[in-house]
Amino acid sequence: MSNRAKTLLLLLVDALILVLSLTIVVYSRRFGHPSDIYLTKHYNLFSLIFPFWILMYFIEGLYTLKTYNPANLQISILRSTILSVFVSVVIIYIVPFKLQGITPKTNLLLIASLSLPLMYFWRRFFFHFFAGDKRLRNTFILGSRETLDLVQHEINKKPHLGYKIIASCTSEEHPVLIPQGVELIAVERNMTKESELYQQIFSLLGSGVEVMDLAKFAEQVSGKIPINAIDESWFIEYCGHQDSRSYDVIKNIIDRSVSILLMILLIPVAILVVPILLIVHGRPIFFKQVRTGLNNKPFTLYKLRTMVVDAEKNGAQWAKPGDARITPLGRILRKTRLDELPQLINILKGEMSLVGPRPERPEIIEKQLSPNILYYNLRHLVKPGVTGWAQVTFRYGFSQEDSKEKLQFDLFYVKNRDLWLDILVIIKTIKTVLTGAGQ
Repeated sequence: MSNRAKTLLLLLVDALILVLSLTIVVYSRRFGHPSDIYLTKHYNLFSLIFPFWILMYFIEGLYTLKTYNPANLQISILRSTILSVFVSVVIIYIVPFKLQGITPKTNLLLIASLSLPLMYFWRRFFFHFFAGDKRLRNTFILGSRETLDLVQHEINKKPHLGYKIIASCTSEEHPVLIPQGVELIAVERNMTKESELYQQIFSLLGSGVEVMDLAKFAEQVSGKIPINAIDESWFIEYCGHQDSRSYDVIKNIIDRSVSILLMILLIPVAILVVPILLIVHGRPIFFKQVRTGLNNKPFTLYKLRTMVVDAEKNGAQWAKPGDARITPLGRILRKTRLDELPQLINILKGEMSLVGPRPERPEIIEKQLSPNILYYNLRHLVKPGVTGWAQVTFRYGFSQEDSKEKLQFDLFYVKNRDLWLDILVIIKTIKTVLTGAGQ
């Protein structure tokens, strides 16, 4: 079963669990004999509420199988259920549902109490079922040691994706023998030039064995593109065309429309935050810095100042965990992402997008990143974003090694960018803000 089909299965069973929980609670509260009117009112009300519960599960990442770690299941279910109850209370008491004649506070808590364990055990069963040996595809991977280790680690962490590595080898290991019973071969594109290996793989075509590029396979199990598994031809194949012009036009319209809307909606926040910044931080309130944008062109990025005034008197440097240059108020602004709000101006100017790779400073790129990280400048094939796939999937970057890791997520976005991926990033960003997972 494909990961998309698995996601659909999860969603359908989740919806069934919610309806089942509602039904059990309503019948139990009426001793098995609820009136038709009472039953209908609850179904009508919760048919409007439950889609928000599903949205909370999306925000928590429970449907993103490619990047979700089952080890976090317990806290994920608990957190998303608590958020769902909170959203439900807001809906019930703010939206005029008194026309329905019900305000089911007790029933709401009972539904949450019942659905929470059902959701948990359903997902435990789901992950266990799809991680069973009979449902795993025997996979043989060939490539650089770093890429092989990445793929093996991701599959060990997420066996529900449906793969079992039965053998692997690097380009230095000879002779390369393809094991019996293999169903899928993932090989680095630059390794297929070796004639012996090429002939072995070629002879398997038409035998039912699937052969794919190792970079594509790693992308499917990790949500990132391993740099060591690609070459220049990969960029020509996936990034050298311009068939996304309609998407770019639509995205540009959405970016600017949302920016204008957010500016209007956030006026009350600005009225509250700006005076506090003036009192606590003093001037300047806004922070301007040159960053590298689309096609490696520099632009001026705007933020609310979160560091002391002379934070970079000794030159550009990485922000670090517990950085003493960040003020106490600045930490709050960073955690809530409120410091990013002035970048709505950059979006209106066409320099940034809502979603894209985070822009880096030219001096850091030129001196540290580009010379040491292969293909780093190719992340600038798209507009930088206020948030991005790397930001919601990986932690805040503190080093050159972190930048290399984030580049692999950025390349995933460059290759796969579309409106659905943008929506997914925004949903994940909401989770980051709600859980305070920002830097």
